[in-house]
Amino acid sequence: MTSENQVHAVEWLAEKAYRKDDEAKLWFHDGLHNNPPSTPMGASVHHWPRGTQAAAEWISFPYSRGFDYVVYDGRIYPGVLPITDPEEIKAKEPIFGQRLLKALDTWPEFYADGVKEWTNMLSYLRGINKRSLPLDRLLLLLRDAVKISKRSWELHFIYMYPSIFAYMTFEGVCKEYNIDEKDMRVFLQGFETKMFEIDRAMWRLADIAQEMNLTDVFDRAEKVSEDFKRSMDNAGRTERSNDFKRLMNESELGKVWWDQFENFLEQYGRRTTAAIFDVYYPTWNEDPYPALSTIKTYIQQGGFDFKEHTEKIIAERDKFIEATVARIPENDKERFLGALKHAQYSYPFNEDHNFYVEQWTYSELRYVIQECGYRLMKFGMIETSEDVCFLTITELDDVLADIVLNRVLGVQEHGLRIPSMVQSRKQAWQDLHEVKNPPFIGTIPEGRVDDPVFIKIWGMTDEVIRGNTNTKDRVAGRFEGFPGAPGVVEGIAKVIMGYEGFSDVQPDDVLVAPFTTPAWTPLFSKIRGVVTDSGGMLAHAAICAREYNIPAVVGTITRGVRVTEHIKTGQRIRIDGTNGVVEVIKE
Repeated sequence: MTSENQVHAVEWLAEKAYRKDDEAKLWFHDGLHNNPPSTPMGASVHHWPRGTQAAAEWISFPYSRGFDYVVYDGRIYPGVLPITDPEEIKAKEPIFGQRLLKALDTWPEFYADGVKEWTNMLSYLRGINKRSLPLDRLLLLLRDAVKISKRSWELHFIYMYPSIFAYMTFEGVCKEYNIDEKDMRVFLQGFETKMFEIDRAMWRLADIAQEMNLTDVFDRAEKVSEDFKRSMDNAGRTERSNDFKRLMNESELGKVWWDQFENFLEQYGRRTTAAIFDVYYPTWNEDPYPALSTIKTYIQQGGFDFKEHTEKIIAERDKFIEATVARIPENDKERFLGALKHAQYSYPFNEDHNFYVEQWTYSELRYVIQECGYRLMKFGMIETSEDVCFLTITELDDVLADIVLNRVLGVQEHGLRIPSMVQSRKQAWQDLHEVKNPPFIGTIPEGRVDDPVFIKIWGMTDEVIRGNTNTKDRVAGRFEGFPGAPGVVEGIAKVIMGYEGFSDVQPDDVLVAPFTTPAWTPLFSKIRGVVTDSGGMLAHAAICAREYNIPAVVGTITRGVRVTEHIKTGQRIRIDGTNGVVEVIKE
């Protein structure tokens, strides 16, 4: 087991280790995106904090310079970089207001420019046959992939800052008319996103399988996969998918279906199975079993009419808007409708960006790094291509550059130290999974923390970070969080801690999880409700639950409790998404 000093220092990324000087700032565990420990590679290409800094500078954000991060207990701990100088805040405010208004007024064209840039950058990486590249060209491609990842995260937050401000501005206007945030979501439902586009494509594959009478193949494949279920390495996962493919291709109709599935992967397979911000985890293209097992449960559920569902929530939205506008004084209608337009323009981005950044960008970066790992494996430095993730990006660049300079000397020099270093780090990383890390480290600031990303994505309100939400008289079996999506539902809890448990989630389960991310989206059209440890009102779980019209309670950890540590699979629970309460009603 790693020593206490090694645990906290995480020697493989010294520049981001938590040091004495960092104790003066507040840092929080990013359980939404990095719940497990990060690999050395994952921590070294963790580019989203840099993206916040670029976006904060671009929009002249008055109250913070974005985020920085440290690594503690192997986990990612971001922290806000607040601006405290009143004169600097005063100077930035008018510039910020102008840039924010321009972004929101021109949102369709503004956002289309970002989509075009993302698509061009990522298509460049996608279009290169990496296996055929000589090593010197692969090294250049690796550097390009890192640059593209950084730029992709800059774009992410250049659009996210205006989007969240539009949401918060509209929230403020709604409060003037006694419309709570949990009811405000009706104004924003029913808009198209790339994530829901993927869901519809998966349901269509389920429908086609039923039309072709191929449901028995899913049952047979599931039985075969039990032999590999306990094997969580990449080889075991790939074998499960290969068995599925073999069984499906035993019939002519099965071959047709599999061709359709491969077309689906060509469009949407560049997404990690885990959607954790770490290039260690494979993609659907490499391991399609999570998609296949989800399609199987869709078949079990018997169908989901997206057209009917979408028409219903759009009609509900339009009726709610009409009724609300009718009671607003004439002289204030323009302000209300302007705020509504800005919120509706930009709200879908909160899910849309997952396709371009968290999925596609991470996948392309992973594919290049994995090819580099394959080359190191051929040089005898590592055992599998995945082991490259126990180097940092700087170390990988240095190794490849030395080999390009002189192959014999480069392999000789690095071949002496890398094998033992990788194995040592791999063991330390595995040990870190057993460490229970704190939600906060450092010092709570004297002033308020006003970064909108901090508040709306993670739910880190001022009362949360000051500990005022911890109730002393907590009732056993009752847990509180944010009212992520309204409604009340009872059902059997299914507790899963990560993507490995996706195939265990059955239709009508009530999902209990530490968080959800884009990889979890396909689960939402078959569950009855969801409760998570982490997250705020614009977290993935809350947005998806509102769109699928199921109750959600998110961010119980902000009320002092990880609900996943108290609720067990098989218990009957009640979720009150209107008031943000979860209760165990039967053991």
